[in-house]
Amino acid sequence: MRGRTADPGCRVIGMPVAYGLETFKDRTRERAEVMARLGDPRARLVAVIGRRGIGKSALAAKVAEQLAGGGEGGAWAGVVNVSSRTSGISLERIFHDCARLPGPAVLEDLLEVWTSQRGTPDKVAQLFAALSGGPYLILLDNFEDRLDDRGELCDRELTDFFDAFFRTRHGARILMTTQVPLALPPELRRYQARLYLDQGLPVPDAVELLCELDADGETDIVRASRQDLERAVRRVHGVPRALELIAGALSEDYLTLPTLDEVLDTFVERGDVIAYLAQDRFQRLDAESRLVLEVLAAFGRPVARDAASWVLGPLAPDVDVPAALARLASHGRMVTVDRARRMFALHPMDADFIYGELPREGLLGCRSLNRRVADWYARQKPPREEWRSVEDVQLHRYEFAHRIRAEDYEPAAAVLDEIDYFLTWRGSVGAAREMHQQLSGRLEDDATRMAHLVGFGVALLVGGPHRQAAQVLEEAAGLAERLGDQHRLGQALFALGDTYRQLNQLDEAIGPLRRAVELEERLGDPERLLRALMSLSLTHSYRGEVREALEVAGTMRTRALELSDGLGRAQADDSAACAHLASGDWRRALAMAREAIALYEEVGVTEALGYVHNVQGVAFLGLGDVERAEAEFLQAHTDGAAVGSPRTEGICLYNLAWAHWTVGRYAEALSAAQRARTAFERAAATGAEVAGLLARAAGAMVAGEAGEAARHLRGAAEKSRGNADFVPPAWLVAEAERLTAGSTG
Repeated sequence: MRGRTADPGCRVIGMPVAYGLETFKDRTRERAEVMARLGDPRARLVAVIGRRGIGKSALAAKVAEQLAGGGEGGAWAGVVNVSSRTSGISLERIFHDCARLPGPAVLEDLLEVWTSQRGTPDKVAQLFAALSGGPYLILLDNFEDRLDDRGELCDRELTDFFDAFFRTRHGARILMTTQVPLALPPELRRYQARLYLDQGLPVPDAVELLCELDADGETDIVRASRQDLERAVRRVHGVPRALELIAGALSEDYLTLPTLDEVLDTFVERGDVIAYLAQDRFQRLDAESRLVLEVLAAFGRPVARDAASWVLGPLAPDVDVPAALARLASHGRMVTVDRARRMFALHPMDADFIYGELPREGLLGCRSLNRRVADWYARQKPPREEWRSVEDVQLHRYEFAHRIRAEDYEPAAAVLDEIDYFLTWRGSVGAAREMHQQLSGRLEDDATRMAHLVGFGVALLVGGPHRQAAQVLEEAAGLAERLGDQHRLGQALFALGDTYRQLNQLDEAIGPLRRAVELEERLGDPERLLRALMSLSLTHSYRGEVREALEVAGTMRTRALELSDGLGRAQADDSAACAHLASGDWRRALAMAREAIALYEEVGVTEALGYVHNVQGVAFLGLGDVERAEAEFLQAHTDGAAVGSPRTEGICLYNLAWAHWTVGRYAEALSAAQRARTAFERAAATGAEVAGLLARAAGAMVAGEAGEAARHLRGAAEKSRGNADFVPPAWLVAEAERLTAGSTG
């Protein structure tokens, strides 16, 4: 409604083009930045710049609403909303709307000025003279419609308007939203503040918005799992308009009745989506610029100029890539530039649209471009001796991703074979497992498939599920035997034996582990030998064979000292700590665990820290120090979560539940045991039943049913036998006896 008044001191002319401001999401930081810039007397024009659909209009409208209502923005005399999506942006519209801000008396004078024969500069000067009070806000929404791709004004009258705006004294400020930055002469740029809105909504806010778009439940969005909703918002990069289009595609398509997954899978191909979100400016580009955009889309991440030039070089040798990048960066920010790193990038959604239009085959098709991109990363990746952390193999991971996109699965498997062990044992087991899953069922060469199966099995061993790990590793060992590959056979046997240990199938574990130790002795790989010895020692501890476990740990320590191997010494101390734990020697277990933790941290290996902190927790419980035990179990849980090991989380939560039990906090014990069961179920590892029994026991105690609690405790004790990582079953049995005696006494 024109001329409505937000409060006695602020006149609001025109309605903002954005709607649903009462459900506006987040943007707290951006709103505060816009408000701060509008309050800076040097910033006469504040421009919010971003791609189509990112939420510029909503942000600007929310700021205008906030200013009109007073609040932290201070007292503003008036707000004018002008949009190319409503009445259009022209000098006439701006003049007439702004003329209404000072009041009726001034309005009549300004209307006479407008109808006079004066020139445009004089009319605009009279307008700004009338706006000498204020402050007033002029919101120009979707201003890119009045600019060319270079940001130059297409309208002479608007040029006169901005010239007067910057050169005369008045009380007005402009808040502009645009896809293309307004190009100003150098002497005027200091009066313009730019805010680039490049990121979509944070995932929690985007999920909330998506659910609100299906408030009546018509499309089943509100009944989708949290995981599916988060995947949906990540697929469209949290862009608000894209979320609206997802909801629209689901609710309005009564012909095919698509599911959420189907809409997401075809998102960049849907005409209704492209019409609203694709940058139509890209279609007006020359052929060279278009090719460079396609290379950036194939990369899918910021890249240096040299990278784009190298990829396109043999495919289109006549293209001047540096010149094209310069044009794209200067023409309305079609690509963004990181000047500090000298990198160029497309917005992720623009990259999706452009990549989706590429043909699959051909010299400049997506397979060809991805092969070139993969080759670029292969040339840049550091050698093995320079690897210190998972960040050092990031270029390998990029190469792998582009080999997969090129559908070159054997070369992708070769890249993964270089790094999968490093990822798995440096805390990124989830990444290794996911990469192997992308290769499953796609490899035809036996030797390549064998290497993949071994690596996949090891990743499943560390991150679960363990029953799948056993199946994969059985297949890997059989294939290695058939191909006569002793090296891969040793790896497969170690991992298979360790998997059986973690499945509590201890008799099945001993044979493969002993064979693995023999093979690695013969092959002379000290790192893999020490790992196999460690698993053998732990298996002896699980079986209650403490002397044998300590003997193997001693052999490990000797080998590690001979090799000056810090990781090997950590593994030896870790194994000894578990053996002492199994024997009930709490102080020695603590001493060895402390040594192991210090060495693991020194060499930067985090995968095992959760288990060692768990050892310390059990030892402290054995010494009666419940408070320190709980602290160790909580740390173990944090460490397990950090490396993506739900089995570690499950073990330490189970033990934490018992720690709570020992001091009578049965409700907390119930909660921790339930969380432990969930963690074991995520890992598909043994332990879920044990944790469930302890949870039922704790629940019975909360209900005052001591006899029932004792029954479940005995069940948990029986099911936890053979796993030295759990608190001793004898403790649970003793508590069951105490409860039974109390209930019958």
